[in-house]
Amino acid sequence: MNPHLSRRQILAAAAGSTLVAASGSALAQTSAYPNRPIKIIMPWAAGGGGDVLVRAMTPSIAQRLGQPVVVDNRPGAIGTIGSQVVARSAPDGYTLVYGTADSHSIAPHILKSVPFDSRKDFTAVAPIGFTPLALIVHASHPAKNFSQFLQMAKQAKQPLSYGSWGQGSSGQITMEALKQKAKVDLLHAPYNGTAPLMQGTLANQLDCAIIPVLVADQHVKAGTVRMLAITARERLSAFPDVPLMKEMGVEIDMGPWLGFLAPTGTPTEIVDKLNAAITASIAEPQVAEVMKKMTMVIDRMSPAEYQKFVQSEYERWGVYIRTAAISIDA
Repeated sequence: MNPHLSRRQILAAAAGSTLVAASGSALAQTSAYPNRPIKIIMPWAAGGGGDVLVRAMTPSIAQRLGQPVVVDNRPGAIGTIGSQVVARSAPDGYTLVYGTADSHSIAPHILKSVPFDSRKDFTAVAPIGFTPLALIVHASHPAKNFSQFLQMAKQAKQPLSYGSWGQGSSGQITMEALKQKAKVDLLHAPYNGTAPLMQGTLANQLDCAIIPVLVADQHVKAGTVRMLAITARERLSAFPDVPLMKEMGVEIDMGPWLGFLAPTGTPTEIVDKLNAAITASIAEPQVAEVMKKMTMVIDRMSPAEYQKFVQSEYERWGVYIRTAAISIDA
C-alpha cells in the first residue's frame, strides 16, 4: 500500500472496490437468470378464470425461461392478500403476481386498509389483456337496445336496479362510471359472484346486470337474456351486432385489465426477459384458444408502456370510485 495515501483516500478506494464488486455480482445474477423455479402468486381461488388462464400459460413460459413456473393461490380481500406477498418479496424476478384491475386499481381506493402501495411497490412486467363486460337484461325486458334502456332509466320515477358480482367489484365500478357519464340513476344490487348474479338475472330479479361476456355468452345465444352493450375498444367477433358503449356515446371502452407484476426494484434485464416469455406464451395456440373461450381481448406492451398503463388505470378507476363514494369495511 502506498504510504503517502491519506486515510480518506484509502477509504474511498475501498468503497469503490466494494461498489464495483457489488455491481459485478448484480450483473452476474441478472445474466444467470433464471436458475431456479419461478413462482406466480395467484391472489384468487383455484379454478377461477384467471387461475385457469395462468395455468394454461405456465408451460410455455417455463419452456422459454428454462425453469419450472409454479402457481401459488393466495386468495382473499379483493386480491390484496396475495399481492402483499409479492410486494414484500425480493426483487429478483422469482416471485410475480397475477395483478388485476380489482386488486391494483380498485381495492386501494375502496378498502380502508391495503397492505401495499400499488403505485410504488410493483413493477409492471407484461399485460395479458382485459375482460370485456356486457350490460344484459332479461329476454322479457322492454328495452330492446342500449339507447332504449338509458331512456327508460332517465324517465323512471324510481331508480332501475342493476346487479354486479360483488360490492366493490370492477362490475360495480363500471356501472358507476356509466351512471356518471350517462347521467342516470341506478340502484346497485350486489351478488356474491357471477354465478348467483346470472341466476338472479335469469329469474328476472333485476332491471339489468353487468357481467363478463364469457358468463353471459351461452345465455345470450340461448335467447334467455339480451346483450345491450359491451365495454371494449372494438366490437367482438363473437357478437358483431352488439354495440360498444363508446359507440353509443358513453365513453367506457375497456373492462378490467389483467397481467403480471413484480416487486419494485426488479432489474430491467429480468423484467424484459419475463415480458418476452409471457408475450410469446400468449401467442401459443393452446393459450390463444383459452383466451378466445374467455372472450378476452389481448394486449401487448413493453414493460415501460405497461407501467404507464397500470398507473393510468389506478387514476381512472379512482375517479369513478371517489365520485360514487364507494368503500368497504375490510
